[in-house]
Amino acid sequence: MRPASLRPALLPQRERGRARVASLMAAAAALFVEKGYDATTMTEIASRAGAAIGSLYLFFPVKQTLAQAIMADLASRLSARLEALQDRVRARHAAEIADALFDELAQFLAENPVYAVLLDLPGDEDWRSAIRLQRRGQIAQLFNQASPALAPAQAERLALIVPQLMRTAMVVSGQSPALREGLFDELRSMLRHHLAWQHRDPLSSAAADPTSSA
Repeated sequence: MRPASLRPALLPQRERGRARVASLMAAAAALFVEKGYDATTMTEIASRAGAAIGSLYLFFPVKQTLAQAIMADLASRLSARLEALQDRVRARHAAEIADALFDELAQFLAENPVYAVLLDLPGDEDWRSAIRLQRRGQIAQLFNQASPALAPAQAERLALIVPQLMRTAMVVSGQSPALREGLFDELRSMLRHHLAWQHRDPLSSAAADPTSSA
């Protein structure tokens, strides 16, 4: 549940207000990446955005509200990207789907480094659970359209495994983009080869095996 002191962000109705909120969120995201969430102050955020501190507090009464607004926006963008990925991987092998999914997630994280910074920030757990459930469903849907088909239970397991692999790379690599990219490549390769071997065509494998008999 949301703490009583955490008032929701004020959502502006006019274009000018929406532009101001976008500027404040962009400034906060940049500072969170540069300095970390805890070390960043609301005064610094307002200054970076070229806004009055009162304007910042009008829309975001506390820093946590601002961080959650950023994560909500990023979650919406990631969902849209996963939806767009559906058509590109339909009827593809599970290994190819995993590869495309890793590419999409790695690109998203490279473009939005603040996602990794705020991923485990304490907040509204009901909201976070809903986001995780939606993400899991989208990933399971990607694998459910694989050819050859996967068992629904395996698609569900993969929907749990892939985010955890990405999380592992983010946690281990810290703020080093080069290390994170290398870890993504290693984890992606491991999952791709696992799925390629597990769901190989037995006839093709037999034909390629010189020890097999006709």
